[in-house]
Amino acid sequence: MISLAVIGIGNRAGKYMSCLGGDARVSALVEPDPLRLERAAEKYGVSKCFRSPEEFFASGEKVDGVIIAVPDQLHYPIAMEAVKRGMHVLVEKPAVTSQAHYESLLKASAEAGVPVGVCLVMRYHPYYNRIKELVEGGAIGKILEITHTEHIGPDRMGHTFVRGGWARKEATGPIFLSKCSHDVDFILSLCPAPARATTVKSEGSIELFKADMAPAGSTERCLGCPVKGCRYNAVDLYRERREWIAGFDVPPGKSLDQVIESVLHESQFGRCVYRCQNDVYDTQTVETELENGIRLSLSLEGTSALEGRETVIKGTKGELRAMGGIIECGTIREDYSALENAPLHAGADKALVEDFIHSIRTGTTMKASLADAAEAHRICFLAG
Repeated sequence: MISLAVIGIGNRAGKYMSCLGGDARVSALVEPDPLRLERAAEKYGVSKCFRSPEEFFASGEKVDGVIIAVPDQLHYPIAMEAVKRGMHVLVEKPAVTSQAHYESLLKASAEAGVPVGVCLVMRYHPYYNRIKELVEGGAIGKILEITHTEHIGPDRMGHTFVRGGWARKEATGPIFLSKCSHDVDFILSLCPAPARATTVKSEGSIELFKADMAPAGSTERCLGCPVKGCRYNAVDLYRERREWIAGFDVPPGKSLDQVIESVLHESQFGRCVYRCQNDVYDTQTVETELENGIRLSLSLEGTSALEGRETVIKGTKGELRAMGGIIECGTIREDYSALENAPLHAGADKALVEDFIHSIRTGTTMKASLADAAEAHRICFLAG
């Protein structure tokens, strides 16, 4: 039986735990929030619970691997401690938040002979695997340039990067690293060696989510705001459409509706997006040229109504376009749009977890290994 510790019990950890089966089980949970810890322990039948990573490691609890799903800045110290203790590691992206920490963790992993995997889910997604298959099969010939844009979407942008836990760089890191590290990793995976950047140029700014862009007459909180039709209205998002509420914990004696009202009245999630003191970019473009001559233009767009990724790959024999689950390449047109809202990232989460378990069982590296993801992270660090 393969035993795992899960450190940080949020949305992503819950998804990964739901993918476990067979001879893999969670034997220890680590979470500072007592309500989340209690509920996860009950749901997954775990008796060994800890309120901090320090408490977990000090206990001497033996596990084969750890899944690290805590805030970005905490990845490095926890992963380092786990590696030193011989525990296999699966860490949420981005793996760490600096180049120095990346190199340190990579070295520690190699010296200990303990593989580290990164949650780069795009590597396991059938839609992106099909793009890779077409490109590597020669459908467009030799790659000349790739343009890739991630449209974050109003709901995700407002909830996560303006009102939420990824709104300030000192608490997490630059938004391009937090949001696009797996995009860069995917794009590099399409390119033949040497897929190493020789130059990285980045331009980013806060174009929309700042006080001087607030609509006339708008108020500090969305409740009671007279502005009509605002696509960032928290009342519409949480109370009416009931989106992005899975992370709102409901304490005993309260209903979800009561929690939502409390959120709207009192928390940062009820604030006007133009008055949140966020400091991560909402628009950024990163341009780079690889040693193999391929030019990359990678953009993050957080201000538009669009949501999803748009990829254009130009080659010597044609081009491939992919957007909204539709892949077009010459006479080929394939529709994967039904996968966009499929559970567990259309099975990619499950494939990732299964790869991690296989890595523990066999001692082999994962498809999304720390070493393989190094250049993508380096580009993100340089982009700032």
